[in-house]
Amino acid sequence: MQKQMPEWLRKHYNTLWNQHNNAAFTFKDVKQELGISRSMTIKTLRELEQRGFVNKERSEIDYRARTYRLISPEDIKFVIGLYSLIEKENIRKQTLMEKFVFIDEKLPYVITGSHAAHRYHRYMNPPKVMEVKTKPKDEGKWIAFLTDEKTRVFLRQVIETKKVSNYVKLLQSTRPIKRIRKKTKQGYYIEKPEPLVIELLQRQSHVSTIEAIAIITMNKNKMKWSGSGGILNLARSSGISRKLGLILDAMNLEAQEHLIDLEMIQNIKKDVTGKSDEIFPSDEVFLPRFRELRNRLVHKALLTQKEVEELERAKERFEGYRALGEKWGIHVILPRDVVRKVLQDLGVKLEEK
Repeated sequence: MQKQMPEWLRKHYNTLWNQHNNAAFTFKDVKQELGISRSMTIKTLRELEQRGFVNKERSEIDYRARTYRLISPEDIKFVIGLYSLIEKENIRKQTLMEKFVFIDEKLPYVITGSHAAHRYHRYMNPPKVMEVKTKPKDEGKWIAFLTDEKTRVFLRQVIETKKVSNYVKLLQSTRPIKRIRKKTKQGYYIEKPEPLVIELLQRQSHVSTIEAIAIITMNKNKMKWSGSGGILNLARSSGISRKLGLILDAMNLEAQEHLIDLEMIQNIKKDVTGKSDEIFPSDEVFLPRFRELRNRLVHKALLTQKEVEELERAKERFEGYRALGEKWGIHVILPRDVVRKVLQDLGVKLEEK
């Protein structure tokens, strides 16, 4: 894909950059400031977006509206240089993953989330959106470099775009990127399993919890548990020792034989004191359902006996690890059959209930 701008587009870009620099602007701003028609405004923004020279976001004021931020001239120049290098190496078109291989050390990055997790567990297919951690100062370069006919890149919410195959969401890393990544045989970088498990547990959704369990199940003998960069220290520094200990305890509870060393779980427990007011996982789908269920049970007088029994069974399922939750001082709404299915699917022999 060509990254160079035709003269008419360069003129419009320069006018908008002189006016807004890195600040957000709207469709209306472009139309007024460039003094062009609505159709030409659409074409201008479309051409800039297709080249990766503008970042499109939802407006903070009106969710339906879009705002735009230009990629800086310095970042554009850097990426045009990269594409020139690609052309010199006789590479006409690159897939998204081939771009990550090509960039190598030129821009530090690490693929995280479900796409990295899939490399370790091969259990559940990742979603369409790929999450990549980068340095904040490199975000503009990444948007310009990765954007092509099939790929769109976002910093916040992913705004659906028609006729593209790949969506990439850029994230900021709280740890040095080069310390938390490993290179795959294919040549691109993914997050190491230890920080990735912590990342997934911090997200506190049912899906991310399942993925953390799957990674641990498939890699428990390969992962680094103690010492610098080990899971235990990472959990302690991230403030999620309580959640990690509970998950490991739940895995042992369900397995016919202990999957995780009991002494290690006991050591985690030593780091956990008191109780937490948190609900774990605090899933944006399951948590509202659980709260609705709990609220309905408060008003039993308005329900039939059958309805009460059904609601109580549903609540009991949500709180399948209530005893473990009390042990670790946290309110758990993780059904036991969810954990059991992951373990069983991955070949673990289960303890009979």
